[in-house]
Amino acid sequence: MGIPGDYDPEERAFGTRLLTAYRYAYFVLAAITAAEFAGHDQPIWCFVVIAALPVAFWVMLPPGVDPTDWDRRGRAHLLVAYAGVIALSASRPDGILIMYLLMPLTFTFIEAMTGALLACICLFGVNGAFQARQAHWAPDRVVSLLIEVTVVLGFSFMMARLINWLADRVEERGNLVRELEATRAELADTHHEAGVRVERERMAREIHDTLAQGFTSILMLIQAAGITVDTDAEATRKRLDLAERVARDNLAEARALVAAQGPAEGEGTIEPLADLLGRTVAGLGEELEMAATFKVSGAEHELSSTVQVVLVRVLQESLANIRKHAEAGSVTVELAYRPFATRLTVTDDGRGFDPGPGKGGYGLTGMRARLAQVGGEVELHSTPGRGTTVRVEVPQ
Repeated sequence: MGIPGDYDPEERAFGTRLLTAYRYAYFVLAAITAAEFAGHDQPIWCFVVIAALPVAFWVMLPPGVDPTDWDRRGRAHLLVAYAGVIALSASRPDGILIMYLLMPLTFTFIEAMTGALLACICLFGVNGAFQARQAHWAPDRVVSLLIEVTVVLGFSFMMARLINWLADRVEERGNLVRELEATRAELADTHHEAGVRVERERMAREIHDTLAQGFTSILMLIQAAGITVDTDAEATRKRLDLAERVARDNLAEARALVAAQGPAEGEGTIEPLADLLGRTVAGLGEELEMAATFKVSGAEHELSSTVQVVLVRVLQESLANIRKHAEAGSVTVELAYRPFATRLTVTDDGRGFDPGPGKGGYGLTGMRARLAQVGGEVELHSTPGRGTTVRVEVPQ
């Protein structure tokens, strides 16, 4: 059976409490046994043996002993205790109450139930034989001893089963606790990985919608300036100035991302949303030398900074697509405030494309992901040769 000897805290605590109970019970029963022997004028060596047994148990299984040694030390003590009790039985077989403590100890430290039962039968059999001899093998005394031994063995067996059941429950509980801790650790790792993945996706969207688009604008402006550097100094200077402004904006965006403060603009407290969107549209018109119109309709209402950032990023992505792909001559952007929603519409007269399933790149995917965060939706209408319209709507 054995005491739970693993290093699981609950199993170790159960075994520690059980050994503590055995130690104190040992001293109590030893004192009662010594009192019984004292009334019958027994030799001094009997009292030495009686006193030595609880002391030996305390020495062999002291508090703080390594749990992995509990069973081994306990079996060694049983050999000493059995020898001591048999010696006491030879001197005076009745009144050895300390013997009854050896029964649960035997079932505790000997795992094999059959072996523990045989050891107990042997101990009580020897003691009973000494008592029967003392009574000159009187039939009634022999029967009485058989009944007594049977009852004691049965009680000890039931106590051992109870201890075994408690030990099993403690072990099961320890296993459940370990499984729960392992599951919690796995969930924590999963949540951490999910958080890392979400953060990477967020950073990818931020970089795509800000820095990558800014660098694209700078590259296009420098290429355009290179074309006119020998023929139109004023146009070249204008494009270089615009490239410098875009570079400064990109630098501000990069610093904001590094500082984990979100976008450098568009949070409402720095610049009104309509002004920021209008300036962004005008910048595209200036950069591409095309007609760019921005208008606001409806009664303006306050939007959260998160919604404002989403609208700014959607506009930046739409204008970036126009810059890179549309070859448009004009673009119209409308910010419409509605009673229960805000709508942003971006229309160009460029070459358009087929918006069928599987079409569109990372920018459109990132746009949908951003809108999903605020419960918004996007509609895309485009026909090859007839321009493109992007319409997004976010709830108020």
